[in-house]
Amino acid sequence: MNGINLLPWRLEKYRQLLFLFLLKMFAVLAVAFLLYAVLSWFQYQQKEALNLQLKRFEQQKSRLAQTVQNIAKMKQAIQNLTELQAIESGTVKQVLSLLPRFPFQQGELEIFNLNEERIQVNGFCLSQQEFESLHEFLSSHFNTVKLTQFKTEQGRLFFQFDLSLEMTGGSK
Repeated sequence: MNGINLLPWRLEKYRQLLFLFLLKMFAVLAVAFLLYAVLSWFQYQQKEALNLQLKRFEQQKSRLAQTVQNIAKMKQAIQNLTELQAIESGTVKQVLSLLPRFPFQQGELEIFNLNEERIQVNGFCLSQQEFESLHEFLSSHFNTVKLTQFKTEQGRLFFQFDLSLEMTGGSK
């Protein structure tokens, strides 16, 4: 029996499978290369973003150092400006001895602030006459009397006086 020769058919099938294998191999390599390219690009983008953030961080760090220096300078300047100076005890006694003698009938002294530069007095009176007698009293005991605030609300006369620490000779 003459047999059928299957070798050409097998060779053709083998060539098709080899071609298919090479095609799949090429596709896998292309996908791998594409994946490598995408990952490399992504890595490059991440490096650029990291470098940008590092630059921003360095800028903020230098700004922070500059701000800290400025704050230290300001603190020093403020500390130099606000060094406490002692007020003579005689002056304090004289000023405090005047407080009970303020000519209030219905008004009140709400704030009394004494520092090395001046005295600040805030309060209210219920009548113009009472306010005028207070102003005369202050003028007779202090060299400088400045009315820095005056307003009328609900029948009350609110005031703020800035007084010098220098008292007139009559009160000593």
